[in-house]
Amino acid sequence: MKIFAITAALLAAASVAHAAPITTLFNTGVDATGTPLANGTLDTHYTLVAGPILGAPRAADSTNGFPIPPWIGDDSISAWIGPVGDGQLNGPVATYDYQTTFSLTGFSAASASITGLWASDNEGVDILINGVSTGQVTTSQFTAFTTFTITSGFVAGLNTIDFIVHNAGGPTGVRVEQTGTADANVVPEPAALALFGMGAAMLGFARRRRG
Repeated sequence: MKIFAITAALLAAASVAHAAPITTLFNTGVDATGTPLANGTLDTHYTLVAGPILGAPRAADSTNGFPIPPWIGDDSISAWIGPVGDGQLNGPVATYDYQTTFSLTGFSAASASITGLWASDNEGVDILINGVSTGQVTTSQFTAFTTFTITSGFVAGLNTIDFIVHNAGGPTGVRVEQTGTADANVVPEPAALALFGMGAAMLGFARRRRG
């Protein structure tokens, strides 16, 4: 049995999963390469699924001035998104649900985690993972980012994250910069499988000798 145990341990070591980036997770207001979209362009990675205006939100940058600033200014990895993308970005008083999806196909859902920053106008009242509240809010609203972390609630295959924002009137939008990792599901290397087979053969030989 020692031979079998050693061989199995070697196989397990050869099959250890390593954390890999979740490449289907996007910041707000970017294209497929992660580059910020032009002002007013539809963001197809996010969908407004609740609120008075539904569908793809629009990216917003400082082209039109107010409300950017006092909203956080432009950078190279994200942009604001909101229900409207021109003028002063005014939206009806309401609660808006900005939803994005990502896939964990080929990953271990139990190992997944996401960290990020978000800002909102007005209050960011919650972040949901697959419809479940994480209880995280924006503490500075639109003048500075608030950190967030999600370490549970993931499922195999398609996942959803919802950023819930309440607008009390005037401009409204949300800004998210996030990254995620998860262990890739590992298929044993051919050499490891050969090692396991050799160990099994040796175990069989040892049993025959004892017989």
